Amino acid sequence: MQPIESRELATFDNLSAIADPPDSTTADLAIFTLPEGADAELVQEDGVYRVRAKARGDGIKIAGAPAVGEHIVLDRGELKKFSRVRELDGARVPHAEVRFHPDLSRFQTPELGKEEDRPINVFPDDDRRLFDDSSFPWRTTGRIWTAAGSGAACTIGSRLVLTASHCVNWDDGTGNVGWIKFSPAYDGGNGPWGEFFATRVISWNRALGGLSDLETAFDYVVLVMNERVGDLVGWPGYRRYSDDWNGGSFWQHVGYPGDLASGERPSFQGDCVIETAVEHDLNGQDGMVLGHFNDTTGGHSGGPIWGWWEGEEWPRVVGVCSAEASTPAFNTSGDNEFGGGDALSALIAFARSEHP
Repeated sequence: MQPIESRELATFDNLSAIADPPDSTTADLAIFTLPEGADAELVQEDGVYRVRAKARGDGIKIAGAPAVGEHIVLDRGELKKFSRVRELDGARVPHAEVRFHPDLSRFQTPELGKEEDRPINVFPDDDRRLFDDSSFPWRTTGRIWTAAGSGAACTIGSRLVLTASHCVNWDDGTGNVGWIKFSPAYDGGNGPWGEFFATRVISWNRALGGLSDLETAFDYVVLVMNERVGDLVGWPGYRRYSDDWNGGSFWQHVGYPGDLASGERPSFQGDCVIETAVEHDLNGQDGMVLGHFNDTTGGHSGGPIWGWWEGEEWPRVVGVCSAEASTPAFNTSGDNEFGGGDALSALIAFARSEHP
């Protein structure tokens, strides 16, 4: 069954919400930890709210969200049990409109032409566009922060978030993962639903440095969050990538590129094409490198690549943004790459089964 071509998808009408939004909602606008002995209070002055902390010493050291409590490493048993899963449904929030393309922002950076300077992992012309949209499914994507930096992610279950393994701070000097937080529909300093932090990380492999093709084939993790963020924003479905789709302009990708808006605003690229799909084996596990020449730079990592199928109200993720053409030198094919395949199927299916 073929995905819908982007040119056809562009003709689809939006789907109206089928229910009224809830009367109220709550959001954690900021998640952080303070040193022992520090006291915090919320102060309102002329309609402006401040979180003010008091502590002894010279300044106050503020850390990120609470540290991840558990790292679950999958093995061949989970691959054998779950890799035959070829698709998983998404969940549309009934009070959210469905838009097959996001509303683009009126604030756009200048387009890079063929003769202009550009990162070498952007193939001219630069087709990425900033967007400002909290409809479904764009609300399921967001920015992720770890002690190692930031990237992109999307919900993939009621309390689950999908991102890249190399976005995780695997080597924080303590043997722990460190903290990870996620803000859906984050745009320019805030997200409509606030921040959520990961309590568990589920993975096949730790991506620690430069990404070889083998590492890219398994460069994804599922985060178990402290609250059911997916119930607020919904989540896309999943379908295992088939090389029958190579060369078709079926796909859409969302990231938070540092070169367009310093990672502060979401970027959309439609008409994406996956050119190649190559399987790799790691300790009896089967992952896949999805090679492409769509535009990605730092900050796209962890963002989903998804497509739409006829008669469905959600897109289906087929891969996660991983390696760029310029980094590292181990990637000799000269393309940008997503990770996917059977191991991604098993990862998401296991996470949904064990952490619904």
